[in-house]
Amino acid sequence: MKLTEKSMEVLDFVRAHEGRALISEIAAGVGRTTKSVNANVNDLVKKALASRVKEEGAEEATCVLTDEGAAFEPSED
Repeated sequence: MKLTEKSMEVLDFVRAHEGRALISEIAAGVGRTTKSVNANVNDLVKKALASRVKEEGAEEATCVLTDEGAAFEPSED
C-alpha cells in the first residue's frame, strides 16, 4: 500500500508520539492546518492504519494508530 507524502508525514508524527496524538498537535508538529491534517487522518482511517477517537468531554479528536498503522511500511502497490 502506498501513502501520499503528507499522509506518511502524519503517520510518522503519530508513531513518534506513542501511537496517538490530538489533531491540533499533529497540525502544529507538521506545520499545517487542522483541516489539512484531518484529510490525511481520514485517509489513514480508510486504509485501516488509524482510528479517530473522541473522548467524552474532549473538544477534539485523537488520531490513534492501529496495529497495522504502527507496523506500516510503504510499498509501491
